[in-house]
Amino acid sequence: CGKFDFLRMYLPDELGDTATLNFDEYENFMQYCPEKDSGKNECNNNLDKITAVFLWLLEQCYSALKNQTHNENSVNTFFIYIISWFSYKLNQNKGHNATTINDFYNKNVKDSGKYTKFVKEAYTIGDIKGFMDERTDLLNINIEDLSKFYDASKILCSMYINAEKHTKNSTVPNAAKDFVIKYKDLNEGYNIGDTARSKILPFLLTDYNNLINKCKSFTSLPEITTEFSAQMSGVTSSSPIGNKLFTVLSIFGAIAFFLGISYKVNNKELKNYVHYIYAKVNKKIIRLPFLY
Repeated sequence: CGKFDFLRMYLPDELGDTATLNFDEYENFMQYCPEKDSGKNECNNNLDKITAVFLWLLEQCYSALKNQTHNENSVNTFFIYIISWFSYKLNQNKGHNATTINDFYNKNVKDSGKYTKFVKEAYTIGDIKGFMDERTDLLNINIEDLSKFYDASKILCSMYINAEKHTKNSTVPNAAKDFVIKYKDLNEGYNIGDTARSKILPFLLTDYNNLINKCKSFTSLPEITTEFSAQMSGVTSSSPIGNKLFTVLSIFGAIAFFLGISYKVNNKELKNYVHYIYAKVNKKIIRLPFLY
């Protein structure tokens, strides 16, 4: 979380705010700027700077996993914070014509020819490609949708930083209330269902619960008891239960069809046959195990 506080001194969240530090003077950012014919790396506009910081964060995240300085859950949460921040900044700069981070990365980084050194090192020395491929579902979320998770992740980060300070007048309790409100807004305001976005809220929730367990001295921190299974927008046809219900409904539809035929015709033998089918099918439905 400290990395985000640090980068905001060079790239404030809001476009109209003034940076407290000069971006061009920080070498670790500059080495991720586009490569010019002169051999130097230069970031000539805000989009270049945002991209450079994203690549810096991406390598920081990958290195943490590779060097095992953090466990995989922590790395995944860090990755979600990264893409939430990046999508938030991309959403402020509409000139890139990309709808997802994956689309932006492929067009403006990997295939642009402006980041040949980064691409070469990332794809040959390291395995950032594999790291990103494993998270394609998150990178393919719409940028505008993904940017809406940034505020929640920002609140969480501020809580972690303030909790570590152990100050008497800590802002953690108030921030916790803000996070719960933001979390519920995200959970209720968007149809999470069975989409990739449903993977983001569980990570934020886990991170928040970890913070509660860590901050035992703050007894007033609210808990979130949302059950994700109860928030599903409905049973999808692709799920096992959805398939079973679809089968049952189809059976009832067939029964209704045959009974309609038997009602309209006068052939006694046909009527008896249709009722025989109904009795057999009805017995099978009663015995279906998933209905109990």
